[in-house]
Amino acid sequence: MGITCLLLFVFYMLDQISKYLVQVWQPNNVTAIPHFLTLDLHYNTGMAWSLFDDSTIILVVISFVASIVLGYICFKNDWKKNKLLSFSMTMTFAGCLGNLFDRAISIIPGLSKGRPGVVDMISFEPLNAISRLISGNDFPIFNLADAFLVCGILIYAVDLIFFVDRRKKKNGEV
Repeated sequence: MGITCLLLFVFYMLDQISKYLVQVWQPNNVTAIPHFLTLDLHYNTGMAWSLFDDSTIILVVISFVASIVLGYICFKNDWKKNKLLSFSMTMTFAGCLGNLFDRAISIIPGLSKGRPGVVDMISFEPLNAISRLISGNDFPIFNLADAFLVCGILIYAVDLIFFVDRRKKKNGEV
């Protein structure tokens, strides 16, 4: 449980600090790494690809419920038996909490001034190029919480596909 708490804190703080710094700096299409990474401050009132735009309350409820479920999974997991699952769920939980915080702040009167939605700032040119080929549009701008969510889910999928059976055999569960 100590590892979960530490990683959760680190991931969450990285997300929130990056959002704070980008709000202070307010970059507008600033190239950080040519042809690779651009920083551009946006406030998102929905999800990726403008899904559920202006449905913040619904997204707060969904994020809150998901956070409860992920929190339960994280603190129930045994790092000694399943490091990959524990890491992936902690990373996913941190991403969920990061965006939940932004959404909740954006609907609380008096606090929403600084954050009228989820703070997004990262634009990867390789993802934009692929997205333009497929849909004709740039890939959505995102934040560290989004990256933690996606990476956590991908790591979970890898664990599920490649390691669950091996782990069951090792622990004599098959």
